[in-house]
Amino acid sequence: MISRVINKMSFFKKLPKKIVKPIFKVLILFDEIFWNFRIAIFLLFVGKASKLGSTIYQLKENGYAIFENYYNDNYANKIKKNCIKILDNLPAKELNTDNYISNLVLPNGLRVEKLKGSIKIKGLHQTDSFFKEISNNLKIKIISAIYQLTWRPFLIYNLVHDGTFKHPVMGNSVGEKMIAGQAHVDMPFHELRCALALDNINEDNGPTIVFRKSMKKKKIKKNHLNIFLEQFGFDINNESGHNLNKDDLQYLEENSQKVKITCKKGDLILLDLKSAHYQSILKKGQRHILWHYC
Repeated sequence: MISRVINKMSFFKKLPKKIVKPIFKVLILFDEIFWNFRIAIFLLFVGKASKLGSTIYQLKENGYAIFENYYNDNYANKIKKNCIKILDNLPAKELNTDNYISNLVLPNGLRVEKLKGSIKIKGLHQTDSFFKEISNNLKIKIISAIYQLTWRPFLIYNLVHDGTFKHPVMGNSVGEKMIAGQAHVDMPFHELRCALALDNINEDNGPTIVFRKSMKKKKIKKNHLNIFLEQFGFDINNESGHNLNKDDLQYLEENSQKVKITCKKGDLILLDLKSAHYQSILKKGQRHILWHYC
């Protein structure tokens, strides 16, 4: 919520960097204090032992969490089947290519990003009542409302495969380069991204890798400020912002636990976008995920 408000404040671009920088620091601090307050009040009422309370507490402490059995296997299979139906209706001639497609806008409003055997179909919540119902699931709306004051998830179907998924749109295997494959930090504020596993996610089929508690590390907090500065067009003097550099990675390797987020079909992965993370390379098999961009 706070980032959406600040994004509209274009007047920041007209101010000197030495004035804007302390303002941005205060805004990041305000978000941190208000975020801690909301979570503390929520946990006071629901308790850490409840499923919702435990999930939000782990998310707050570690920068990620897994809500186990968010949907049962049968419903996860149903979601996957409906996602593939959407895939079936895509224009194969335009998409079955080795070239990177950054943003193909379709007549029905869906947007497609594709790199070889990896594809993201964006905006599924706008397609029909089935996906609209998923985006309106009460549990995700409560988590999102408490965590970042928004409650309207944007749904994205993500498929990655090694050539075993036979489909006219997905003729090629994924290769060595992944969408979001470089270690990065997405946001200067506490915002949420959730991934519903439509298959089991293991070490071979490209789990997301997150650096545990990285959002609390002093060195990464500098990235949060630089992302803010970059967003409004300020020069960050070759320092790292959204993408992490070699020094950042070495620091995290030495000071943070690198976690491969594996889970079962129907589990929901939750990630704080202030955390350092990246998409690992798929070694074999397939990975089907329904992303909730909260």
